[in-house]
Amino acid sequence: MKLSADDFRRQYADLSDEALLDIDPLDLNETARACYHQELASRGMEADAPAAAVVPPSAREYVVAGVMESRDDAKKACEYMKRQYIPASVGPDGVSVMVPPAILHEAEEVLEGWLPGELYEEATASATYVRHGMGTVRSYVYGHPELIEFVQEVFGAVELERFQLPHGAFRVESAIGDSVIVLEVGKPVPAGGKPSTIHIYVPDVDAAWGRALELGATEVAAPEDKEYNERAAAVSDSSGNIWWIATYQV
Repeated sequence: MKLSADDFRRQYADLSDEALLDIDPLDLNETARACYHQELASRGMEADAPAAAVVPPSAREYVVAGVMESRDDAKKACEYMKRQYIPASVGPDGVSVMVPPAILHEAEEVLEGWLPGELYEEATASATYVRHGMGTVRSYVYGHPELIEFVQEVFGAVELERFQLPHGAFRVESAIGDSVIVLEVGKPVPAGGKPSTIHIYVPDVDAAWGRALELGATEVAAPEDKEYNERAAAVSDSSGNIWWIATYQV
């Protein structure tokens, strides 16, 4: 039987945190290692380096996806990659961003969406009126409270802030990649809220689509290669919002 990356991802996703950390990455083949580190990254965890390892894992198992201007930029770029479910580490030279060879092309595309601190500051300098300094245009999505977990598990959203509103509702701002999305959630859905349609880019359409369905979303369109050089799929969450999930294909 031939195992795919999805088979490994499902296997790791079913493990507890303790069981996941008990695995020695050195015992895994390339595909298994990539999926193992993706699962760790999605939980915000890191594996301890094996005591017997002489060569750093980043130097032995990973390849260079990009070279940054400074150590600080390399570290921040790796953090950005992990939020996109791409396992990454800083190389031995301190400025390289290294990833598993099996997902090099995918990682290079994701890395293109990251701006070094200097360029990011330049891009946002003229938009000091923008909350969190990023995302001049952002989606405002209404739904039930489980929508918060949905965007975190499916898209790797990072919560930036949360405010309690009247009648038990919450306003939550979360970063997804280089963008910010605003969620207004409650039971019932806050007054005036209507379902939205959101288009979002992800590194792996099929994996994100699968995670969405596992969380109870309804299929709208299965993953498909489009004539405009994108692979895309769509789901409807429990609040009726439509999420178009896409990856640009060069």
